[in-house]
Amino acid sequence: MSSAQFRRAGAFASSLAVISAVSVAGAPAAHASLPGSGSVLTISNNATSIDFIGDPARQTLRNPVPEAMRDVSWSPDGSRAVYLSPDQRIRSIRFDGTGKVQDVVLTPIPGRQRAGTSWLGDGSGVVWAEKSDATSGWTIRMGASTWGVGEEQISPYGFGKHYRNPDGGPDGRVVFQREDDDGTGQPTGQPAVMLYEPGAQGGRVTLVDDNGGNPAFSPDGRRVAFVREGQIIVSDLTGGNEVAVTSNPVAHDSPTWSPDGSRIAFRQGPTVAIAPADGSAAASPSVLAIVDGVPAYQPRRKDRVGRLAGDSRFSTAVSVSRSRWASVADPADSRERARAVVLSRSDTFADALGGSALAAAKRAPLLLTPPTSLEWGTGAEIQRVLAPGGTVYLLGSPGALSTAVEDQIRGLGYTVRRLAGTDRFATAVAIAKEMDADPGMVFVATGMNFPDALAAGAAAGSYIFAEIPTAVIVLTNDAVMPGATRDYLDSLSAGRYIIGIGRAAAAAAEAYDDDALDLVGDDRYDTAAAVARVYFHGEQHIGVATGSDWPDALAGGALMGALNGPLVLTPGTASALGPAARDALDETSGAVHTALVFGSASVVSDSQLTEAGTWIGGPLGSTRVYNPTDVGAPSRAGATVGAGAMARTADEAAAVRALETLRAGNR
Repeated sequence: MSSAQFRRAGAFASSLAVISAVSVAGAPAAHASLPGSGSVLTISNNATSIDFIGDPARQTLRNPVPEAMRDVSWSPDGSRAVYLSPDQRIRSIRFDGTGKVQDVVLTPIPGRQRAGTSWLGDGSGVVWAEKSDATSGWTIRMGASTWGVGEEQISPYGFGKHYRNPDGGPDGRVVFQREDDDGTGQPTGQPAVMLYEPGAQGGRVTLVDDNGGNPAFSPDGRRVAFVREGQIIVSDLTGGNEVAVTSNPVAHDSPTWSPDGSRIAFRQGPTVAIAPADGSAAASPSVLAIVDGVPAYQPRRKDRVGRLAGDSRFSTAVSVSRSRWASVADPADSRERARAVVLSRSDTFADALGGSALAAAKRAPLLLTPPTSLEWGTGAEIQRVLAPGGTVYLLGSPGALSTAVEDQIRGLGYTVRRLAGTDRFATAVAIAKEMDADPGMVFVATGMNFPDALAAGAAAGSYIFAEIPTAVIVLTNDAVMPGATRDYLDSLSAGRYIIGIGRAAAAAAEAYDDDALDLVGDDRYDTAAAVARVYFHGEQHIGVATGSDWPDALAGGALMGALNGPLVLTPGTASALGPAARDALDETSGAVHTALVFGSASVVSDSQLTEAGTWIGGPLGSTRVYNPTDVGAPSRAGATVGAGAMARTADEAAAVRALETLRAGNR
């Protein structure tokens, strides 16, 4: 999306929800103690390459930029390493040097310092230490791990303290080091180990140990390794059950846990050494041949790529529904229970374009049927996910979905709510009003074609995760704002913001409101990728659909909105992914653990599905699954929404400025 164009939208209130002797100033931080398989250890030395120990496939990763890499830390699947560049940017690089060197966090204000970059345990975010000027204290910051436009301070506010050397753990938790200030802006005195736990009112920070520094979370999140008087110590998160991992008379620093939690690597004088975490070799750690570097284990975990498909557009939509929504007749089904069903006609997109966002907002699957009768598989899926008495939304007038369809649904015991207008534009307005009578953001896309509205649908639907006003979709007649859409926009509060998605809608939006934000790519694929970059940050699912037809992307967009993940488009019948989709998969691979491909192999080719799995995967690649039924289940999604929700910003002007900065910096 090298020539995607963006325009200022005006300020919109930002909301960030969510998520002794060690320690001489400047000591390298502990890194990347995340769970996984394997025992590959990497060593970095503020140079343009990273050395690998125990990896038969590679000995060295050279930065293609090239630039020096400091404070290297690995994502949970080992696909990307985050590092601090010489100009204080936080960037990530793919494990094999392919793809893009990706800016993760905004370029800092001149004069600021950063140090100690580390991933959160679910890959959704990164943490680092930051100092705003020479006399200020160090603070701990957290931001999303992809296309970051939002960040927040998680260390306590106030003066007289420094907080450094963070290490991310599971469930958004972070351990870091606290020190006093010497009166001139420099840390001094005995360090302490602190624990941050996300929650209401900005989270909670508690003391782990009052004599320790440079902490590293264990992979299971139950213990912490830290340095006390030059030795590596392990304790639980209350500071109890201490174990001395080292006791030999050499200074130790920068601990990092092996992915299985059995060993800890660390700096030992001018070398790197390893010792069992249970203290059984405290007097005689194993010294590695490589010297003068900072160790970081590379966790390895298989991601997965799933195809959601059937033998028709009806059964594909059913497969998408079955991937997430619980069976109402099975009380043991722990998946999310649908609160409604959204039903669209299957033969044309005209009345359907707002359906993805509606379905996500209503926590509902989106299903398809012919205009004149209820398709049998669709009827069976409605009965599987929705108890009698539940609401089925029909998109469009009886000319779109007939009274016969309505009667069949009522005959199954459901309440029918028809959302319709005199044309596709008025129907989109009716859908938007059902979502929110006075939304904070309005995505505007052409109603004369489908790609831009479908990419925007996942974004609008995903705003259910943010503590900010709802986003909805309305339609233009290409570059002309229809009367129904104009009347709707006129009725909204003065604080609403309009975002034109795609060239035609951007022209209509700009003509209506000089402060509208335009998101325009070179083509439909580039525009969808632009939507992903601006509106999704650190999410763990990504969807891929063909840009050549609409039914699979419509149902898929509804699911992606419910998963808080982007939908990107690709030329589905080609042998390779489109460049825009490929780049999106590459850049998000450190956070994404599941890619979902919508439609059969005749819609999105098998070679593209395989390529998607390769790009999101690390050294172990991705497992390929067909019609999974646990998409977004708690066991895979984690206990929290993640740093992506924290980084969700309602300041769309800031998002665009951020994206321009990222694009300019990616060399």
